[in-house]
Amino acid sequence: MMESLRNFLTGPRLFIVIAACALPFVFLGTSSLGTTFENNLGSVNGEKITEADFQIASNIANQKFKNIYGDDFNFNELDENMQLDAIKQEVISQKVLLSQSKSLGLLNAETKKQAKMAIIRNPAFQIDGVFDEDIYGAQVNAAGHTKDSYIDLMTDMLSTETFTGAITSIGFITEKEIEDLAYLLEQSANIEFIKVDFNKLENQIVNTDDEIKSFYENNNPMFFSDEERSFNYFILSSEDYRSLVNVPDGYIEQSYQEYLNESNNRTQIRFAHIMIEKENHASNKDALDLIQDIKEKIDGGDDFSELAKIYSDDIVNKDLGGDLEYFDAEVFPVEFSMAIDGLNENETSEIVELEDTYHILKITELNEENTLSLDEMKDSIMNDLIDSESFALMNDALEIADDMIFSNNSFESIAKSLNKDISVSSGNTINNTNLEIKDYRINEYLFSPEAEIGTTISIDLDDFIVVMSLSDIQQPFLLDIKDVIEEVNNELSSKKADEKLMLLIGELEIAKNDNTLQSFIAAYDFISTDSFVDVKRFSSLLPQDVLSEVFEMSSGNSKIINSRNGDVYLIDLINFSEPSEDIISDLLKEYEGFANEKNSKNLTSVINSDLFDSARVNFNNLVF
Repeated sequence: MMESLRNFLTGPRLFIVIAACALPFVFLGTSSLGTTFENNLGSVNGEKITEADFQIASNIANQKFKNIYGDDFNFNELDENMQLDAIKQEVISQKVLLSQSKSLGLLNAETKKQAKMAIIRNPAFQIDGVFDEDIYGAQVNAAGHTKDSYIDLMTDMLSTETFTGAITSIGFITEKEIEDLAYLLEQSANIEFIKVDFNKLENQIVNTDDEIKSFYENNNPMFFSDEERSFNYFILSSEDYRSLVNVPDGYIEQSYQEYLNESNNRTQIRFAHIMIEKENHASNKDALDLIQDIKEKIDGGDDFSELAKIYSDDIVNKDLGGDLEYFDAEVFPVEFSMAIDGLNENETSEIVELEDTYHILKITELNEENTLSLDEMKDSIMNDLIDSESFALMNDALEIADDMIFSNNSFESIAKSLNKDISVSSGNTINNTNLEIKDYRINEYLFSPEAEIGTTISIDLDDFIVVMSLSDIQQPFLLDIKDVIEEVNNELSSKKADEKLMLLIGELEIAKNDNTLQSFIAAYDFISTDSFVDVKRFSSLLPQDVLSEVFEMSSGNSKIINSRNGDVYLIDLINFSEPSEDIISDLLKEYEGFANEKNSKNLTSVINSDLFDSARVNFNNLVF
């Protein structure tokens, strides 16, 4: 298992991970959600969270939404809290996976070496196919990294990709591991318990008018209004400029001809390979001899797919006949492009040598792209032109606005120069803006230390640009008790319930030791007893945080468990029920389904559920 994990990403797989996965998240840029945070945002399961982590997680979350809803989906239009929740989940996932990969020994000197080699071979850092350190340094510095910190980042990402890749590949999950998983999930507990229901307790509390008044007076800071800010603004939108776009004569025909030229050269190529790793042999000559023997077998009529299953060292796809799916020149090495150039369907290449591997490639499919007529393309070409030109005009207007802001022109004069009417937005709080465009970046600036009355700023919201000027600040003030009476009452009830709960826990332990539990329980209608037989560790019968602790107990023991929802449980663990070998055997095929790519995500979640749970608790304590 470990050897398979460590060898998961080799040859072109390594480049797919680094070039196709890591780089977009690092270099595409991200929302500014994280720009006001300290560089070290805390930690999850011992793994530090940095602004770079936040930025990468933001881009991953953004891309996942696009995968679901299409490329036109705008992540920044989501409610700020939804955005943050999505980003937080990605940060948690990445950090838990990193801690898991470390525990498996996947973050090591060899991983760092592989990351360095991938960087060196990345076309983004090359000139004419040769690695250029100045370009590398400039690009990573522009993305907010040093050369060394970027290597560390790629090493971390490579180790987590290795771990998750192992999970998603059936070849990396042994029968013994599936048996262990089945045993884990089928183990059950027999328990008896007493439950103190916090909500029922809280709802029974009645506060007098004097108590409410006293609590309000003694806790004034809890009942202040939010600071409110007002601003003047106008919006630049590409839609405003569409009517100004004039399509040049002959442009559509010219664009259509360019489309024809591109489509004539555009063919979908599906291909497969047989890979031999040099390090798996005593010498490079031995590896070369083997790949030459395989080539002779292919030329002699042997089946390529069967030979891949027998000989290929690419364990990810060897059982698929070496299938690499569709060729992408940006992903695969340039040597592959050269090798398949001019090949027809079902033809094989000559031997391709890379630094660490030998390959034989085979074209399995050639699909010519269907060419559309001018009439079919006309509207699309026209819309593309208008879209691009109107967007350019919007940015021209932004440039004018920014120049005038830099020259300290008044907000009113900027609006006038761009023929924009000024709108007013008042009563904005840090949690909510009264603007038709909801975007966290507006609030982020509006309530930042840089925001001063009379200062003008432009905020690029991708599809829109907001030019705004802070006009008024209303400081927080103590709200009148009659306006917050319900909130005061609820806070007081919650405080009393907490205090009562602490006393009850002590009384509960005393009653248990004195054998007076029944009379004690009968005195309160918010205390109940129950028992479960054969409750499994991922059952919905009890909160997950309670069950996690139950399965860490020893048979015959008792424990008081405080659930995150406020309820308290006194658990008596009678015993554990272990699944029989026959049950495990019957379930093996069912659990093998976890090994496919879709269900492996569920498997990862199951295996690391406790880690994820603790990570969420840890992470939620951070201040964003």
